Amino acid sequence: MDDPISLIRDKFSFTAMNKDELGLFAFLAVYLISWTLLAAFLPLSSELDSIEQVVWSQSWQWGYYKHPPLPSALLHALNSLFGGPSIGLITFAAQGCDVVALIYVWLLAKQMLPRKLAIVSVLITSLIAYHNFRAFPFNHNSASLPFTAAALYYFYCALRYPKRLSNWLWLGLVCGFAMLTKYSAALVMASFFVYMVWQRLWTDTRIIRGLLVSSIVFMLVFSPHIVWLFEHNWLPFSYLNNELALSGSRVSIFARFFANQLIRLSFLLPLLLWIWYLSKKGVIKVTAPHSFEPNGADYDRRFLLTVLLTPLILALMTPLMKGSLLNSNWVSAFFLPAGILITKCFFDRFDQTQLLKQASRLAWMTQAAILIFFFLGAVIYPSVTGRKATLLYPGQELSDKVAEIWHERQKTPLAIVISDTWTGGNVLLHARPEPALFIDNNDQEAPWVNASDVAACGAFIITVKPETVPNPYSLLFSQASAKGEFSLAWGRPPVGKEMHYMWAIASPVPGAGVCRLTVLKG
Repeated sequence: MDDPISLIRDKFSFTAMNKDELGLFAFLAVYLISWTLLAAFLPLSSELDSIEQVVWSQSWQWGYYKHPPLPSALLHALNSLFGGPSIGLITFAAQGCDVVALIYVWLLAKQMLPRKLAIVSVLITSLIAYHNFRAFPFNHNSASLPFTAAALYYFYCALRYPKRLSNWLWLGLVCGFAMLTKYSAALVMASFFVYMVWQRLWTDTRIIRGLLVSSIVFMLVFSPHIVWLFEHNWLPFSYLNNELALSGSRVSIFARFFANQLIRLSFLLPLLLWIWYLSKKGVIKVTAPHSFEPNGADYDRRFLLTVLLTPLILALMTPLMKGSLLNSNWVSAFFLPAGILITKCFFDRFDQTQLLKQASRLAWMTQAAILIFFFLGAVIYPSVTGRKATLLYPGQELSDKVAEIWHERQKTPLAIVISDTWTGGNVLLHARPEPALFIDNNDQEAPWVNASDVAACGAFIITVKPETVPNPYSLLFSQASAKGEFSLAWGRPPVGKEMHYMWAIASPVPGAGVCRLTVLKG
């Protein structure tokens, strides 16, 4: 088993790859570039989850009131490298996570399948919706994909080669990163223990020692976030409890969940049906079962079934017991082993060269169709018809208007915006330099800003116009040095919407000190 250095030197070396594997990397590269470029030029805004990451990524924290910190830290690093957030950069981050995950799926598949079938398994996996259009927003679901895939790979390697310390070290590291990305990674790690108990691997002292090493590394990585949780009253778990408090009929919850999963898996059907049709026609020959590691076949199938089904079953336990709602996207990383399992169970008797040729052709066609129809439906059609669409929110116009009003009345740079995540986040997406967002004037949701900062820096307050001024903003509006209203068109009548905003300016308070946010950004 290759150690991580060998992975970099050998597995990712173009000279070590054959023509088929270079074709796979070309497929992934074209996929990533296509999504990034179209996202950079077509939409005017992004998904709410992506905008939330834009807000959080402006300040390094060891946690946020909803989630652990790693996705925001990754976007923060990209923003620093490329001069601030943008729609193209957000999409590059999201789809880049997906591409890295698929590379780890390939590495895992190579341990279980011949090289051509390993590529087929990646192509199959890429057609699950969580690995194409559902990976468009950069959120904790898309960011969890590479770390979960890496955890599956290193766990498998560690079990097969338990003497290799590097596998256990990397397992602990990527599991720590997975938990810093999304807490649902714990369900994937639970599948590791289920598999060990099922296979009685706990009787192997080498594995127990390796798990101890992995556990130590995991705790070193995850412990700063645990400290943050203690210091902030376990805010993400309070948020999770509130989400799970939403309830409904168990029948409708399960029906909706399984229907959504079937839809997300349905993009596989054209490829699978086409391969079945071609095998019946004799275009893809059915051969005798291959002889690649015959003794490990059942071992691998048990492994794949365990790491696929255990997290899904555990995720369904809460709605089963409490009737809590279950967001279908929360399980996005749980389907990573699906393509390998399908290939291993159904395609190992097919001629590998013919199978790969047909699977590649259909995967390219399907991915191109998904890409085109996504942007047609989400951007081009709403733009032509004037419909109000999330990706056509006038964020640039909003940001320009905020800057215009501020600079007409203040000589200092705009350092703080007080607003909701969506409105303020769209300002941050386009403003340079980016101000800090004080989310709803709430220091629990935005601990990087406080009342002292508002006094020293001043702030621009903006909210969608309601019947009355919302409570978090009422005092700010009453004490403002200036205030007013403006409107922006979101789409065109009759299917568009006129957005009415109320704004106010809190001027810097004399004697409040130097604005530290301006100093930091300077």
